[in-house]
Amino acid sequence: MLLNICDMLTTGCQSFLFVFTCNNIVSKDNKISKLKLGILMGIIFIISMIFTHSNIDTPYANLMMIISTLSIIILFYRGSILDTFLGFGILYSIFILTSYFIITFYQNLIVKLNFNISIELQTLMFIYIPTWLVYILVYKFRKYFFNAIMGLKSLRPSLIFVLLLNYTLILTDTMRIHWQIEDIGDIFKYSLYLISLMAFIFAIIYFAKINDKLQEVEMLNSALNEKITELKKLKHDYGSEISSLYGLYQLGKIDRIGELLKNIVERYQSLNTTINISVQATPIVASILHSAVAANIDVIVFDSADYENLNITDGELIKVLSNIVNNSRDALKDVKNPIIKFKSYNGYDGVIINIINNGPEIPKEIRNKIFESGFSTKENSSGDRGYGLNIVSNIISQCNGKISVESNNQWTQFKIEIPYKDS
Repeated sequence: MLLNICDMLTTGCQSFLFVFTCNNIVSKDNKISKLKLGILMGIIFIISMIFTHSNIDTPYANLMMIISTLSIIILFYRGSILDTFLGFGILYSIFILTSYFIITFYQNLIVKLNFNISIELQTLMFIYIPTWLVYILVYKFRKYFFNAIMGLKSLRPSLIFVLLLNYTLILTDTMRIHWQIEDIGDIFKYSLYLISLMAFIFAIIYFAKINDKLQEVEMLNSALNEKITELKKLKHDYGSEISSLYGLYQLGKIDRIGELLKNIVERYQSLNTTINISVQATPIVASILHSAVAANIDVIVFDSADYENLNITDGELIKVLSNIVNNSRDALKDVKNPIIKFKSYNGYDGVIINIINNGPEIPKEIRNKIFESGFSTKENSSGDRGYGLNIVSNIISQCNGKISVESNNQWTQFKIEIPYKDS
């Protein structure tokens, strides 16, 4: 009776965490009502209990249970399938690791110690209670957990990539249950899972970054093709105008030649070869980055954050972003093929913004000083430099946000975290 109650409580915790995680990482438009949350939790709970107490072999029952649970969650969040797969996969990986290490610890240490207490009480103390503690820790530190998922989302992994990760996890857990029934050496199992975990984490980060770079390259190629088409049209136009100039020269119409040459020069001077790629750029972000485009800096924007209900005003947000973009623009004055990347996404308790440029590296010894009032790496005889980043730092500090800078010989990144207002 005791173990049945514990099993029901564990299943209830898992059902809650699955639904709670998915509902917090999907976009605002795809969140579901409290009634649907309760219904979804109830369905997941019932599915889990049915397969847990079925007569099907444990590994296969577990596989069927997870596939059914995932299918039901996708049905409720069909507008955010990628987010659902990502949240489910990461949370389920925590469940896998928790089950493996707790059960292994119990089988190979507690059982051998042969405590003079009932099996039910041993199971409660050394399996269920540690499992519940892990679930409590996941909930308590949900901010970091959700920010990790949001960070992976910002890398823009493909649906196929995330699908492969999820099914790898499901199959791995099925084999885990099978191996724990079969007698396989503990050291081998521990080493295998540790290596698998390290490889899994490395694969997620590595391939997600590759996918992110690939999307940037595809967008740049598309933009370059548009510029090439534009230049071909100009070449055609200039060819026609040169023929006209030669005809006017033969006719001796010198004044008319001057007018045509003036028009050609003006069009040449107004020609903008800058590449500006935007994905869902909000008006505020687009207006701020316009100055960089006007300065012939290539701009790439992935702006998916929701700037409503932030703990700063729109005016303060504009000051923060403008000062950092202006600072990046100044750093790129002598750089060949200058680029500014703007990436934003929603975290669990606020918005995260990354502004990246390919300017020169900021030396380590001055990275902490660049936010100080009056500090500047350029000539400052007039005393009017070195206040932009200090203003940014003060605004972010007043709203309990964070700002940091990373720099190497390829990229300099400003990372800004702005919290939401307290509800």
